[in-house]
Amino acid sequence: MSLRLLLLGTVIGIAIGVVVGVAGAIRQYKVSDYVSTVFSFVLLSTPVFVLAQLLKFGGLELNAAAGTTVLYFQGEVTPSFQGSAAAELLDRLQHLVLPTLSIALGQIALYSRYQRSAMLDVLGSDFLRTARAKGLTRRRALFTHGLRTALIPMATLFAFGFGLLLTGAVLTERIFGWFGMGDWFVYGVQRQDTNIVAIVTLFAAVLILISGWLSDVLYAALDPRIRIR
Repeated sequence: MSLRLLLLGTVIGIAIGVVVGVAGAIRQYKVSDYVSTVFSFVLLSTPVFVLAQLLKFGGLELNAAAGTTVLYFQGEVTPSFQGSAAAELLDRLQHLVLPTLSIALGQIALYSRYQRSAMLDVLGSDFLRTARAKGLTRRRALFTHGLRTALIPMATLFAFGFGLLLTGAVLTERIFGWFGMGDWFVYGVQRQDTNIVAIVTLFAAVLILISGWLSDVLYAALDPRIRIR
């Protein structure tokens, strides 16, 4: 359950965050850059439990405006749900939207700030000027050479973001009633169950080790100076 929720939220957060960060760097000091910067800082300074409650209020308003239940706020699926496979899939998606947004919005704000900074570092680099001098258009030079280089320092951030997926959304799982790894860890602490706490801690440690390896793989894939043999 944790994987389905957090993987989707993190992938959306990374993808949109990278796009927003790159756009902000390319259009530095433009209106769109200021707007994305303000929204990013607002989201980064908003606690997860506050953001989740605001999303719930927004969902309530949407349901009231639609005159029917468009979004659900608790659990993975409606209890005792009966219907076709397509209807069940739709019900699960309706439960998935709000908790996914609560994760994705924070990720978008975080990754967009890092990506903007990394992209600004390469915009005035010599290799981009050389690419333009060889006849490449600005767009192609930026996205073929500049973006790939700007993603290299982000590799570690991406890797460890994925590595801590299953243990990194305790508040989101608690607020939206998703019984995942984080919620299970809180349950273990509340019940003073050392076995649960030890298992989750060990699992998190293994994920961090895997993240370190994944970081190296991403570096090798993104850095044109490195060839995997």
